[in-house]
Amino acid sequence: MADPFDELRVAGLLLAGGGVLLVLLVGPTAFVSSAIWNGPQAVSLHLISEHRLIWRVANIGFALATIATAAGLFLMPGLVGDRGASMAWMSAVVFILAAVPWLLILAIRLAVTPGVADAFVADGTVDPAFAPLDRLFGALFPAFILIASGAIAALGAAIVGGGSLGAPLGWACLVAGVAIGGSYVVIGDTLPAFVYLPTAAVGIELLLSGR
Repeated sequence: MADPFDELRVAGLLLAGGGVLLVLLVGPTAFVSSAIWNGPQAVSLHLISEHRLIWRVANIGFALATIATAAGLFLMPGLVGDRGASMAWMSAVVFILAAVPWLLILAIRLAVTPGVADAFVADGTVDPAFAPLDRLFGALFPAFILIASGAIAALGAAIVGGGSLGAPLGWACLVAGVAIGGSYVVIGDTLPAFVYLPTAAVGIELLLSGR
């Protein structure tokens, strides 16, 4: 039988580790214009070509943080308490559904976008094949944000209902999930890093409670 304290520590390390990976690998983009992410295409491609290493490392960071978070969430049903277990399973499954479009975006960013950026800088033209991929980004990113926000809200409900972890933490996750999804609906954009903050907080709480 698995030691629940070991499971708690592993879940804590995975969830908190997702946040740490985000800070270490995505954080350096703070020193580059935000237009690298959401600026006009010409500006964005110039910045990607100029800061190729930062671009690659940041997108790898998002991918690793997503995988770590998903793995950590699948350990949560055994930690939140029996009454919240089913909701915790739902949270984990919904997060996987969110991760699929996001990981697809990240894969394209890593495999395709740098070459397109270099070609644009060299001759001033964008490969016509990139246009449908750009439109695909526009459909996949909202799917990631909205589905992931639902997963975070479900995690909060699982923590509140389960009773084994602190209710304030659960309510904070529930509110954060609603806020992330709601702000995207109202504003039309948000930072993907926000998705990992509530789960990282849960991971830190797990590590502290397992000392």
